[in-house]
Amino acid sequence: MRNRMRAYYEANPLMVSSPFGGVDAIDHELLHDVFDRLGILLTGRSVLDVGCGRGYVKDVVTECGASYVGADLVKSRGGFPLVLAAATALPFRSASFDGILCIDAFEHFPNPVAAASEFRRLLRPSGFVFLSVPHYGNVAGLVKRWCERFGAYEKNTWAPFRQWQAQELEHLLTPRQVRVVFQRAAFSGFRVAGHAAEVSLGLCPWIEHKRMPEAIKFRLQRFFATIGPAVVRMWPGASLHGFWKIEV
Repeated sequence: MRNRMRAYYEANPLMVSSPFGGVDAIDHELLHDVFDRLGILLTGRSVLDVGCGRGYVKDVVTECGASYVGADLVKSRGGFPLVLAAATALPFRSASFDGILCIDAFEHFPNPVAAASEFRRLLRPSGFVFLSVPHYGNVAGLVKRWCERFGAYEKNTWAPFRQWQAQELEHLLTPRQVRVVFQRAAFSGFRVAGHAAEVSLGLCPWIEHKRMPEAIKFRLQRFFATIGPAVVRMWPGASLHGFWKIEV
């Protein structure tokens, strides 16, 4: 399974999808804003970025006055990661880090509980995990279940990215499942924020379907841009991605 995933993302680097970017650059402003909303302070801390890709998050971490280490299963063209390793077997001593970032990689891990347990091992007593992960406890999740159950897509492949192009190991995670996974790994503090710009994907994933007429897509985008901020304040899980601060 691990080799299959490595081979897929080596051959398809653009299939990695994140609201922060990461393929060619990182959205510094959005990441700083999310850190502020979740109360994440990095100054003087040591940070491990699991699933780091090309390591663009390093710039944001160092801007905040923290030290950075990147780890990934796949070596990128940009020279990252600094460490090649699976999330369930990271080659660091216990209690080595103050914070772990896992940005739009966790949904691809074959054993999420084992990965969360490894994060817990590596964190110091006051440590935290910052997790960005798709939420499928919304309409997008219903579409994913339907498409995979009735054969339109293989299990764990559907996602509303790149015009519904099949992913590799795109697990169906809901906010409740995120809590259960990390509680099993002995985490106890949870804070989550939604992403207003992705309410459209969470509640109307057809907006990115390749057959969606451009005129209708444009009107839907304008509508969801208007209601998105209010919706995620009431229901963070309405947006496709959720941003988590998970504490020891």
